[in-house]
Amino acid sequence: MAFNTHTAGPERGHVVGTSIALLVWVGTKAKAALKALQMARMLSTLSNLSDHQLAQISISRSEIPAYAEKLMADE
Repeated sequence: MAFNTHTAGPERGHVVGTSIALLVWVGTKAKAALKALQMARMLSTLSNLSDHQLAQISISRSEIPAYAEKLMADE
């Protein structure tokens, strides 16, 4: 079996490090996108409740964004 000198040495470490950094960046962006999607769905769901339903959970329509933020923070 031949030994490929292009895949060994400090260059490979740099490639691996760069690959890991890219995966971390992609993961961070994906997590942020998922959180934004969840927030949008939460706001939509709460906004579709009637005033009576909102009163049952002790919030007013103007409090929906703050309530959604609190629910997301508790997650």
